[in-house]
Amino acid sequence: MKTIQWLSIALIGLLGCSKSTPDPVAGEDTKATLNGQGWSGISTAWKNPSDSCGTNTINLTIQNKLAYHKARLRAPAICAGYCGDQSLSFTRIPLAVGVYALSTHQPCSASPNQVGVSFTTLIGGDVIRDQYQPDLTRTATIKVTKYDPQSGEMEGTFEVTLLRDTRRQLTSDAAETVHFQNGSFKTKLP
Repeated sequence: MKTIQWLSIALIGLLGCSKSTPDPVAGEDTKATLNGQGWSGISTAWKNPSDSCGTNTINLTIQNKLAYHKARLRAPAICAGYCGDQSLSFTRIPLAVGVYALSTHQPCSASPNQVGVSFTTLIGGDVIRDQYQPDLTRTATIKVTKYDPQSGEMEGTFEVTLLRDTRRQLTSDAAETVHFQNGSFKTKLP
């Protein structure tokens, strides 16, 4: 009987999407608060060999697979299957311990050695729903606290506020601002 009740509750949560999603479970390698509530995800780090400005840097993407977790004002009306994923992306993080200012992603010629950041909500894992760019009026940083060139392991912290880009989609039920605080990550280059 308890199993049936649990399955019913799980199905209501998956199909209804009318209630806010629960905080993610521990076990992911990135944690932060997003708009004041717990958020976590799984990181993927890689080097971009075709980026001439990316020498001795990595790119880092953190994915949260919970449906619009804490970045929506209300849940979408229809949530069959995927309601959406979230992706927080950093580009050109130096492979060295230090504190680095965050800004928008830039072409190589525009601003070498700049760490870019963006946040995106997706539908079905690959269709962009909402895009966010950093609020350039606020301080935003990523701090590399540990880097081991032998193992490729990197750890650090981050804090950033991003604003929804309304050029792509004027109206949305997404939050206009997302604020990541007390962020921490552990990742490893392949």
